[in-house]
Amino acid sequence: MFLLLVGSAVFFSCAKWHDPAPKNLNLTNPYCNDPAAVNYNWGFPGKPDNSICFYPYSLFTGTYMYYDSMYRDTLFLGADSFLINIAGTDTSHTRIFLYGFCPQPISLTAQPGYQATVDTVVGDTATATSGQIYSCVSGVKDTLNGIISRDRLDSPTVLHFSFSVTMDTSGIVTHTGTAQKRN
Repeated sequence: MFLLLVGSAVFFSCAKWHDPAPKNLNLTNPYCNDPAAVNYNWGFPGKPDNSICFYPYSLFTGTYMYYDSMYRDTLFLGADSFLINIAGTDTSHTRIFLYGFCPQPISLTAQPGYQATVDTVVGDTATATSGQIYSCVSGVKDTLNGIISRDRLDSPTVLHFSFSVTMDTSGIVTHTGTAQKRN
């Protein structure tokens, strides 16, 4: 009897599996299906619709009133406020340029994680200073590095800045501040 039960169990366990008929889930909500987008796969599952995608550069573009505080170590050097403009390019989802901080534009790379970093064009991991030439004063060759960030939950109109300027003559000056979007 025992052998008959074991034999029956083996026979029925070897029966071929048949997939059940697919169900129509009526998934119609659109979602972005472009991995370069900030909102990649938000709303998945659903219907792919790349017209709703937005890209890292769009998190930062616009005109802002920037409120700056400058420090050398913990020593407060001063404060200032001025208009800045951040623009994207037609050829990249990540390249942005900051105008108004200095006479020449500052090149940054925007990332899907709501941050933009100053592009490194001088120096590397083997040098003490890397970043971008920052020559706001004629003849001075300082180096700028840092980030701009935007809080995912906070107001979409506020950016947070943290820049360091390594000066060729007098150490490091830190610029921290916020920028309020004007348009």
